[in-house]
Amino acid sequence: MDIFQNLLNTVRAKYKEADKATGGWLPGGGVASPLTRTKQEGERKMADQIRRQSEQYVGQPGRFAGQGQLLNAIRATTQAGTNPVSVALGNPKAVEKVSKYYAQYPETQNEFDLNTNMFLRYLSGTGADGLKVAPEVGKQIYSDIKQREQQLINPQYRESIISNPINPSYMKQGLLAGRTPVYYGGSSEAIVPQESLLPTDKGERWQLDRSLGSYWAEPTDDGYTIKDERYNFGYAPVNKEGIKGASDIKSIPGSITDIGRNLVKQGFGNPFTYNLNVSPSGAVRSYP
Repeated sequence: MDIFQNLLNTVRAKYKEADKATGGWLPGGGVASPLTRTKQEGERKMADQIRRQSEQYVGQPGRFAGQGQLLNAIRATTQAGTNPVSVALGNPKAVEKVSKYYAQYPETQNEFDLNTNMFLRYLSGTGADGLKVAPEVGKQIYSDIKQREQQLINPQYRESIISNPINPSYMKQGLLAGRTPVYYGGSSEAIVPQESLLPTDKGERWQLDRSLGSYWAEPTDDGYTIKDERYNFGYAPVNKEGIKGASDIKSIPGSITDIGRNLVKQGFGNPFTYNLNVSPSGAVRSYP
């Protein structure tokens, strides 16, 4: 980045010298000649494009997230030198190649959407080590916690959760300890939306519904902390923290989620624990 900036500064200095020598008629110089305005505009656009590209770097959190989860998954497999179809079909050699690649280059996992990032960490065995979250996703997490916190301020709603005999005891314990439960699911267009679920078709929540999924948030002096959450799957084999018999049911992949589910059922990957500190600015600090 410094090399690029130094080069850019040198070019700018030389350009100014040439512009002065020609009386300010060079494109982008002191005088905008009517004959060069169109050319100047094109050069400005090109300069903006170069600047945007220079701001990206290997391992940049969420660098490819905007392309969507499907393209991120395809890019993740092809980047590892594998055929996406082979991985989708659960070919052991193809999956192993993906696993070994990201174990060798763990920082590149952060470039994808958070769902893909977390799943690659599960497959590669790198876990939460070096996990980074894009600022826009961090802002979404913070906003979602605040929204759920505001819901729970309502005494009637809060009491309905604590007193409901169907809810597990840890729900009552968590709420009484001042923690905020956050769940994702459903759509904002649902006929009967569940108040406890944050619809996944809003903002960056599509990156959270299958990565963090659900979690408890605790207030801190500068935001919230999400402690000792496990990234695991109930349909994994029992030795991978799954529920007995859940991994026996096989299905034909109909979506990117189904592909991941089948890989988990076959026993690929390893569960891991993660901890996050989320600030109001959207900055997220992760530690294993």
